Amino acid sequence: MWGEQAESQDFSYLWHPLTQHRGFHPLVIERGQGSTVYDIEDRAFLDAAAGLWCVNVGYGRSELIEAATRQMSMLPYYPLVQSHPAALHLAERLADLLPGLPHLYFSNSGSEANEIAFKIVRQYWKQMGQPAKVKILSRHRGYHGSTLGALSATGQTERRRDYEPLVPGFIQVSAPYCYRCPFLQTMPTTPHQCALDFERRIQIEGPETVAAIIVEPVVAGGGVLVPPDDYLMAVAEIARRNQVKLIVDEVVTAFGRTGDMFAHQRYGVTPDVVTMAKGLASGYMPIGATAVSDEIFQAFLGDVDSGRHLRHVNTFGGHPVAAAVSLANIDVIVREDLVQRSRQQGERLLKFLSESLVGLDQVGDIRGRGLLVGIEIVQDRASKTSAPNHIMRTLARYLLDHNILAGKSTDVEADHNNILMLAPPLVISDNELEQLVDTVTAAIRSLSRENAKL
Repeated sequence: MWGEQAESQDFSYLWHPLTQHRGFHPLVIERGQGSTVYDIEDRAFLDAAAGLWCVNVGYGRSELIEAATRQMSMLPYYPLVQSHPAALHLAERLADLLPGLPHLYFSNSGSEANEIAFKIVRQYWKQMGQPAKVKILSRHRGYHGSTLGALSATGQTERRRDYEPLVPGFIQVSAPYCYRCPFLQTMPTTPHQCALDFERRIQIEGPETVAAIIVEPVVAGGGVLVPPDDYLMAVAEIARRNQVKLIVDEVVTAFGRTGDMFAHQRYGVTPDVVTMAKGLASGYMPIGATAVSDEIFQAFLGDVDSGRHLRHVNTFGGHPVAAAVSLANIDVIVREDLVQRSRQQGERLLKFLSESLVGLDQVGDIRGRGLLVGIEIVQDRASKTSAPNHIMRTLARYLLDHNILAGKSTDVEADHNNILMLAPPLVISDNELEQLVDTVTAAIRSLSRENAKL
């Protein structure tokens, strides 16, 4: 049987991320259409994780496939040590979508986009005559990538622990985790101590040593932590007041995922740097980008032998096929108004979940922005004690057995990986949304029915 052969090949040759391979029996996904993927036995699964939160326009989009074919027949590859039309058009399109950030550096992933951002701000401050400004402040539970620099900015202890010592100069402060506020504040309240934590840390370290703050507008992999509406503006003001650059990591949240083209734009903030990846090509091609302000870019201009150029290169960064697919992807998002659709469907998803899960003692919190939603699973609502890993695995298995692929927080903090995460393609239909809510509700109710020990 092909299924048995595929499983044997998988175990013999593939090394999967975030996976214990002993006893692991992966799905072998063969094709996809819309919000649905099909395995090699033709079983259909509603992909409520959009791959890894990136297939925003859904599977099987002929527009993207045709764009890739046209570009590959014309120019399948050329590096950006020179230039090519696909990268030029994409850079201009992104600059139009990001007023105030007109310069784009292309890479292959979100991790690389953030690595480049760190390099840019450190070199910027050296070229501005402040070489001591090297430290990067980020947040606990935040995720910025898996390369060593990006991992150093990542505030997930389980992801970091086997790879230390990491890159020096990266420091974490408190996240805007309103359900488990580290400052024991109750919303609504201002000022937000989680924002002021950046100010305190900058003063402790010394503003003359801090290069940048990096934040996700919504902490994604760390548990879908949605900040108060005025939080990001407060962080931006702290950065400005202390002459610290603000990097906004939009790798997950951009291109409609949270109900805005870029999530930070909802809050009226103009960062110094924005990074992006996943939804840029909806996963159809690997591509990342780092957008920077003109003020930063100007600091890299000088004579040919001045040494002020960015000394970083990507063999495949701005790959012409990836750039062409990204342009077609943005066209689909705009033409079909998927940003507004994400906002509307996200509001419906939160409403339906709140109504169907009301009264369940295992549901501590339901939160989200657009089609990025987290459900915090607890032992009981009174204590807020996190559901253990084996319960989260039971939940994921129930969903899988009922043809739903969903995400969950993994390797974030020991004994606190208890958030079920939903991020379906932005094209998810009304019927599919109802199917998702019904199945998630049944899965959580099954924990009680089966007397699972939390």
